[in-house]
Amino acid sequence: MTPGSAKTVGGNLHRSSRGRRHQWFVLFAALVTALVALALPPLTLEQQFWIILVPVAVFGLSHGGADPFILKRLVARRPNALPFAMALYFLTSLVFVGMIWFFPVLALLVFLLLSIWHFGFTDVAYLSSSPNSLLIWLSGSLPVLGPILGHPEQTSELFAWLISHEAETVIATLSIAAPILAMLWLVAFGLLVFHHYYHLGGRVLAELVLVAAAMVLLPPLLAFAFYFCIIHSVRHFLSIAEYRLGESEIKQVLGFLAQKSAPATLAAMAIALLAWAALAWWSPASSLLVEAVRVMFWGLAALTLPHGFVVKLWWDHSTGEKEL
Repeated sequence: MTPGSAKTVGGNLHRSSRGRRHQWFVLFAALVTALVALALPPLTLEQQFWIILVPVAVFGLSHGGADPFILKRLVARRPNALPFAMALYFLTSLVFVGMIWFFPVLALLVFLLLSIWHFGFTDVAYLSSSPNSLLIWLSGSLPVLGPILGHPEQTSELFAWLISHEAETVIATLSIAAPILAMLWLVAFGLLVFHHYYHLGGRVLAELVLVAAAMVLLPPLLAFAFYFCIIHSVRHFLSIAEYRLGESEIKQVLGFLAQKSAPATLAAMAIALLAWAALAWWSPASSLLVEAVRVMFWGLAALTLPHGFVVKLWWDHSTGEKEL
């Protein structure tokens, strides 16, 4: 562990009893999900979208609902700075919206890289007691690389919807990039096993393998929902509970999360519905499904930029008193 890291929020999560129990749950859920995926009939993107809509909108989206309270914690010594911090948060989202509007291809690349980084350091905090760049890349890239490798045509169609390009162009690009990225992932995994097996142990490596299998085998939208809701969001909830309620009962944990996340979650849902309606009105000939997918993923993208940096600042923050 790097000096002083044990005194930060992120540095302490590795020792969390809830985090260890959740990791066992992830191993079991990923194994079951991978086996179920083998028996799934082919699902269209529309069928997948309606399956994941409620979990992502309610459970996944709400994991960022406590960001205002994290900001409040970060500026606790300068409470007058909170309005400026909130304004910067929303301004950052608006800047990303501008990138989406004018440079959608660049926005998609930035979103994917941000997601890999954000997912990666979230996992590493629960899997290792010290920073590990290989582990960040290996874990964080799974929900992006897995669907590309397992279902390249549907994933390409999703990307094409987001950037308003032909799916064939995206498929041609991914057909070149995917094997290279897969080879890099396997090399990095080999290096991790060779250099860090004693430190990490078999349970961490088993999580990488089983989650990778689930990401490759599941249809792309189901793979995203599994990782986003079951792994990433739960670990974020656990970090909030750990530094607000300590070892309180699970009912208190859930009550706290609902109380803190509900207002921002409901507001985000309302904005998403308005955006969907506006896009349908702006271009009535367009597909409602395509517009819904754009609203969902571009909305998440616009929030990922400020959310990722806020969480990282908080996790690098000195723990002090466990009060969010």
